[in-house]
Amino acid sequence: MADSGVAPLRLSQLAGQLAAEGASTAWDIAVEAMDRHRAGEDILLLTLGDPPEPPHAAIVAATHAAVREGRTHYTPLLGEPALRQAIAAREGCHAENVVVLPGAQHGALAAMLMLADPGDEVILCDPYYATYPGVVAAAQARRVVVPARADLAIDVPALVAAITPRTRVIFLNSPANPSGAALSEEDFALLRSACLAHRIWLLVDEVYADFRFGGAHVPAWKHGPEGQTIVVSSLSKSHAMTGYRLGWAVAPERVVQALGDWSAAALFGVSQFVQDAGVAALAVPASALAPYIDGFKARAAQVVRRANAIPGLAARMPEGGMFVMLDCCAITTDDIAFAAHMLAATGVACVPGSGFGQAARGHVRISLTADCETLDLAFDRIAAWLAVRSG
Repeated sequence: MADSGVAPLRLSQLAGQLAAEGASTAWDIAVEAMDRHRAGEDILLLTLGDPPEPPHAAIVAATHAAVREGRTHYTPLLGEPALRQAIAAREGCHAENVVVLPGAQHGALAAMLMLADPGDEVILCDPYYATYPGVVAAAQARRVVVPARADLAIDVPALVAAITPRTRVIFLNSPANPSGAALSEEDFALLRSACLAHRIWLLVDEVYADFRFGGAHVPAWKHGPEGQTIVVSSLSKSHAMTGYRLGWAVAPERVVQALGDWSAAALFGVSQFVQDAGVAALAVPASALAPYIDGFKARAAQVVRRANAIPGLAARMPEGGMFVMLDCCAITTDDIAFAAHMLAATGVACVPGSGFGQAARGHVRISLTADCETLDLAFDRIAAWLAVRSG
């Protein structure tokens, strides 16, 4: 269309805030790598937390059956009763505390919009998942970023110290993406006390709850402040169902009602056949999923071992999740340039840590979704590249 010379209609202030606050360098190299991979180049993708495995056969069968049976209509705004009950059994809550939403990402967004007003403060731990600033911006709230400890563990005393009269929400991820850090019972005791004393909400993303590499997951619903805790999660990671876009929020009943009102305005429910697949997924025995889950722990140990054998690199075993953070500070603190040069020189693609906040500067995130052979090949290439580079 030819330029008419007339200024375009403006977008809302929110659109501008999302463009500014939601922007992240996290995915730039990943997008370039995927484009080159699709074009047939020899690229090893260690970028996204998108498991290549198909869902369990029972989930696939349930999906097909539901579509064949015409389960393609509107659903209750809070979710199908059978799925809400199955989620409640998993989360240790009542079905009345569950609302079904299209993924943990949407659950976080919806919860934030129901909790925070424009100008309220939302405390995040840096590093944070790359979409969290956008979630806060969507509520037109102000993010307050608290750096993690040097080992990227969540610094709960520092989070508590950052509370002000404007604080409305503490928003965390446990186990965390990208760091792999997890909250302990002692951490929750501090958070619970602070949230109750200051009358603020605790919002916890537990999408990696099934991926704990040492010790058991400590659930926020059980250990967070009673009546002031909201948990979001999904089946995307635990059951390799990223494309299903099926998640939930667990919350006090008045928050659930508010989320139902949000669903009426934004979604009008999640697809019937997708929810039926969710019921089937939650019925799959843990023993059937164990090889899939355990594979991430084994690959994390493999990556840590390989990384620590390369001069200039260092890595710690994460407490959970799907990633290992590779410390390249001994080589350079410019992790974006490091990741870009590594992709150009070796074809190995990873995600720069500074895309998740300044505390992760000098690190790159390695996805554990690749198989062991691919990870070994990737580290063979990285070792050879760095040997030539240092020589």
